[in-house]
Amino acid sequence: MTNAKAFKKNSVIWWLVTLVVTLSIISFYNYDIQKKLLLKQMQSDSKDIVSSITAAIKRFQDIKSTMNLQKLVNDMSLDLDIFEFRYLEPDGVISNSMFQDEIGKLHTGKSFERTMQGDQPFGEFFFEIRDYVPVMAIYYPIRIKNELVGIVDLAVEVDENTLKSRGAENPVIEYRKIDILNLLKAIEGSIKNSISIFSNTNIEDFLNNYVNAAENILQITVINRAGTVVVSSNKNLIGKHFDLARIKKEQIIELEGRPVYRMLTDGSVFGGDKNKQLILLIDAAPYKQNEHRLLQTALITSIIALLIALFIARAIYRSAIKQSKEEKERLERLVKERTKEIELLSKTDALTGLWNRRYLEEMLEIEFKRARRYGHDVSIAVVDLDHFKHINDNYGHMAGDEVLRQVSEHIRSCIRETDFVGRYGGEEIVVILPETDIKTAKVIAEKIRKKIESHPVDFEGRKIEVTSSIGISNLRPEHKDYHEVFSEADEALYIAKEEGRNRVVVSEKAEKREEPGPFDD
Repeated sequence: MTNAKAFKKNSVIWWLVTLVVTLSIISFYNYDIQKKLLLKQMQSDSKDIVSSITAAIKRFQDIKSTMNLQKLVNDMSLDLDIFEFRYLEPDGVISNSMFQDEIGKLHTGKSFERTMQGDQPFGEFFFEIRDYVPVMAIYYPIRIKNELVGIVDLAVEVDENTLKSRGAENPVIEYRKIDILNLLKAIEGSIKNSISIFSNTNIEDFLNNYVNAAENILQITVINRAGTVVVSSNKNLIGKHFDLARIKKEQIIELEGRPVYRMLTDGSVFGGDKNKQLILLIDAAPYKQNEHRLLQTALITSIIALLIALFIARAIYRSAIKQSKEEKERLERLVKERTKEIELLSKTDALTGLWNRRYLEEMLEIEFKRARRYGHDVSIAVVDLDHFKHINDNYGHMAGDEVLRQVSEHIRSCIRETDFVGRYGGEEIVVILPETDIKTAKVIAEKIRKKIESHPVDFEGRKIEVTSSIGISNLRPEHKDYHEVFSEADEALYIAKEEGRNRVVVSEKAEKREEPGPFDD
């Protein structure tokens, strides 16, 4: 009896320690999760701030590049059939155009060359054929204090019959010239105004005002690839050098006794110039304060858990009867075993022992969402036995069932513990390959194909040769759901059969993306 009481007491103490430890682990696990969520939120907010700063700097630079001209032309086109519009620097480099791909290139039109050489005067209309279309064009100079600061190249489409009827003196043409000159005057005023604004605005002051207006932004600094500061809200930093090798992309540092979150961007900052990077400093004090509160909450929760555990343990110790406890545990164990058996039966295919179609589709959905959320790879292989109907017709359906059972075991032996394999229907078997790019998926699929081919099925003393065709595909950014990935793998399987069977075919769309993509590390 004494031994039984001692055993009961030790059991209660063991359960007490286990409960306290478990609840403490849960509390601190929750603390760690919440801490990471806070950090992720701060990272997300920082990225939003960087996007906002980048957009603001780009808008600032747009004043100089007169990107507002395109909207001005659209708003004040005066119903003109504008065929071409460009704004050129004095050296002929295109800084603004209705054709984005020519911005930054040198204008090479023959009429422009004649104008620059003085053979054709600035500011006068002329007629020519551009891309087989008759146009009336003009090179309109923009001058500030008699200095050429830019050239507007504007061409409007004219009706060929109109030109033939009365030539350049056609009244319609004369009216168009007046409308074009009015538009050019408006463009000239916009350009001069933009240049005036930019010349009187300092980007350091702009960034400094941006920082002062924000509650949690401490500093905005732009550096070049060599690590030299080219622009900063703190003018004292301009010209100084940063060792980029020692700066992490994102980290919390101590600066002047306060926690600061520092973020180094990889994207472009100044109008597509990817040779510059932006360093953003954000006040991390609120994050640290919330982290301390979470730690306090975890400690308090652990203490409360200890008190509750003591209360529960005492109640169990005083009221528990060994016989009823053992009976309860036996019944619970029996229920769990039966529940697991029922759950397993509901998920598995009775013939092959593989996962059934319903559970396979659930796992496809889960793995697709997980890969999409965390930017991981996931591939799908669809395996189909060649000439399976021929096996059933020649050896009988029992032989066909045995073929499916043995082939299923071969496939199981070729995949990893983290992979999923299930019978999709008939002789079609699907393999889900999480964390697997298309190249690795192809290697695994080839391993499966060779294993099936090299292991004939033994049925009632007869050897049944079996081969398989396999189509594979993988998740890519353009996919909306797993059905699209599955459909591509199925199409690849169809091609494998069309090309002679007993082969592995990668989806054409997936094969084009075998180089690292957005979901690759």
